[in-house]
Amino acid sequence: MIKNLYKRDLDRMTKTLRWFFLIAIAVAVVTKLIKLGDSIQVISIIGAVFAGITYSAVANVLINTFTNILTYFNGNFYKDESYLTHTLPVTKKQLILSKYLSAITVIICSFIVMLLSLFLVLYSKELFMAIKLGLSMVVTGLNMSVGGFITIIATILLMQILMLTFMAFSAIVKGNSYNAKKGLKGVLWFIAYYMGAMLLTLIAAVIVFAISGNIAEIGASVMKASSFITLMITALVLDMAFAIYYAIFCYKLFKKGVNVD
Repeated sequence: MIKNLYKRDLDRMTKTLRWFFLIAIAVAVVTKLIKLGDSIQVISIIGAVFAGITYSAVANVLINTFTNILTYFNGNFYKDESYLTHTLPVTKKQLILSKYLSAITVIICSFIVMLLSLFLVLYSKELFMAIKLGLSMVVTGLNMSVGGFITIIATILLMQILMLTFMAFSAIVKGNSYNAKKGLKGVLWFIAYYMGAMLLTLIAAVIVFAISGNIAEIGASVMKASSFITLMITALVLDMAFAIYYAIFCYKLFKKGVNVD
């Protein structure tokens, strides 16, 4: 049954989003082809315009990913269609697990589309050299390729997006546990969850840097390679921990019952 739920949820979450995927990739490919002739001034101007369109398309993918996932989650569990959802011959665990799996799939697909679109438009040896030079100015002794650095940053961003999604799920469930002003209270709970996570992240970073003897580098303009790697690992581990915590927390809230108008 979970397989059928997953397919249904995935299809509903991507009903319009899939078109944003196609648009972003298509515009990025066109932009890349135009940029092949950017030695000509007119072509260069057209390429710049299409690059701007690509960035807009990527932004739309990001915004609509969050919007579609959260709107569907809230609507499927707490709006008109919730009466059908909660009468299905499945457990609450299966319902929430399907939403998790679908959201993770959609987010990963969106992330791949965004990265691919940006890569097509931005990739150049000059850009990689600029990134490498910029890294050398803020991190001393870092023996890491630009590709490796981008991979680490992309992984951290992906994990942060998952964390925020599960955090938002928890806020939606918590907000709908009230009898009035459910949306507002959901937003307030999300802000509270986020601020709490950021505070714990800051405290954890200070503790880790204090243990490693590099606490003075937290606010420094130039950081050692070891401190930079420590910071990246800390951020990744904490984001992953928060994502898991809020997934479990959301399920526990959801298991208590659903208050449908």
